[in-house]
Amino acid sequence: MTSQPAIQELQELAHGKGYDYRSGSPHLKHPQLYDWFSGLLREELRHVTGLGLPMTVLEVGAGDGAFVEPLLATGASVTGTEMSRPAIELLESRFGTNPSFEAVFDPDGTFAPLGDRRFAIVLYASVLHHIPDYLTAMANAFDRHLAPGGTLLTLQDPLWYPSLSPGVHAASEAMYLSWRVTRGGLLRGLASRTRRLRNDLRPDEPADMVEYHVVRDGVDQDGVERLLQPRFENVTVTTYWSTHAAIWQSVGQRLGLRNTFAVQARGHLAES
Repeated sequence: MTSQPAIQELQELAHGKGYDYRSGSPHLKHPQLYDWFSGLLREELRHVTGLGLPMTVLEVGAGDGAFVEPLLATGASVTGTEMSRPAIELLESRFGTNPSFEAVFDPDGTFAPLGDRRFAIVLYASVLHHIPDYLTAMANAFDRHLAPGGTLLTLQDPLWYPSLSPGVHAASEAMYLSWRVTRGGLLRGLASRTRRLRNDLRPDEPADMVEYHVVRDGVDQDGVERLLQPRFENVTVTTYWSTHAAIWQSVGQRLGLRNTFAVQARGHLAES
């Protein structure tokens, strides 16, 4: 009997050499979202330096470094972890000559290669929904690697589907499928969607398992807030609209729809 592939193997299959991180990422390709997130990062850097903390950032699942670039431009030191070796190679090819950047291969997502290092900011950008047990992963990150007083920032995760109105959920799905038709591989995409509706997901299929939020109906923003509230001085959950096609992004924003969230958790109350 063949064993099921590990999450790390699936990540490498889904995000191999030549993978285009931006084409399927609304938060990277829509300027209004990317500029907003870049502004949040600058705001948090000003906040932590105002507290006397160093400008150090740990980005979990740094991908192609879309946020590493603006962080380095501010003068921050950035450590980016990845469980995909092709992603590590890409990060090193883009930023490896910058002494303020370090790419860390973390195949099991436990942060073991970081030892006991702590950072002023821990960033998850479009990452929580890839992690089966995201609450435990986050707790591990801030307990072991966030400095006292530091900030945990999460961006671009899908709201828990049951918290959406049926109309918003239907609109979100319809807009995604209308964009997917233009991207090729439609039959494979439809096959994956059908398996999801039947709750018949294949553990060896990256399309089924890497976008893990479809297995459990999005990311529970209330659960994330409950986890963070006792451990931070201030926690802010911001909901907003995000979809792939520029025209539907504009329509959803004008209608005030919301299907995605970000979290700013400031003032880490580190255990003594």
